[in-house]
Amino acid sequence: MKRSRIGTALWVSTILLLWAHGAPAFQKDGCATAECRSCHTLTREQAAGILAGTVDNVLNVEESPVNGLWVVDILKQGRKFPIYIDYSKEFLISGQVVRLKTKEDITGTRFERLNEVTVNPSEIPLDDALVVGNPAAKQKVIVFSDPDCHFCGKLHQEFKAVIEKAPDVAFYVKIYSRTNNPAVAEKARAVICSKSLSMMEDAYTGKTIPPPTCTTQAVEETFKLAQKLGLQGTPALILPNGKVVNGFRPADVLLQLLAEAKSGTAAEVKSRDGGKKP
Repeated sequence: MKRSRIGTALWVSTILLLWAHGAPAFQKDGCATAECRSCHTLTREQAAGILAGTVDNVLNVEESPVNGLWVVDILKQGRKFPIYIDYSKEFLISGQVVRLKTKEDITGTRFERLNEVTVNPSEIPLDDALVVGNPAAKQKVIVFSDPDCHFCGKLHQEFKAVIEKAPDVAFYVKIYSRTNNPAVAEKARAVICSKSLSMMEDAYTGKTIPPPTCTTQAVEETFKLAQKLGLQGTPALILPNGKVVNGFRPADVLLQLLAEAKSGTAAEVKSRDGGKKP
């Protein structure tokens, strides 16, 4: 999946690079210029007709940052995706659009915004969670993790780097099987029973770990909770302000997200209190 997305991104980036250099395919009828936007339209209804039988619903249509393309937000199998249709309405581009100068993943940012999920962290039980960092830390990040998930293990190493720079942050890891696989659930159960971070790291790296030493329903309960919250996979992080962040993030990005969450939480409290100081 990862390689496929990267390949698609490179393909789309190549198209955009050609576009920037005046590729003939995109110069038909003068559509390589911004002025052309005024003479081309695509309504949501028209997009729905073009994509009939391909998607479940068309949510929105607007001009993309790339001249000659509309960005079309679609719903397919319960998830929202941005795709692109050209001004001729003959071509559909599905993949990542990357701004070459800044390396900004325009599609990825829009995808996350479309599928943004917010939950109430106080409603998530943490008795079964393993704590990475100081349990007394003011900023708590809840992590839904799978012992067989490569990127979960990779993200775990980033937690250590975050804590070195921000000791007032702690990560509460709820480990379970995201696919409800019995063998993986058994590994997760063993980690929960042991409350051992080293055992969890061994599980991430594929080492054999001892069987569970207790009886617990925490793994099954976490699986049900993840489904209820609409979490699509692992790793999934729930920031202190309730925002859900899916996938691997390096330490510097995590620190930025935590800073934004802290600022947002403060703003929400101030708004609720009418701007009054406590």
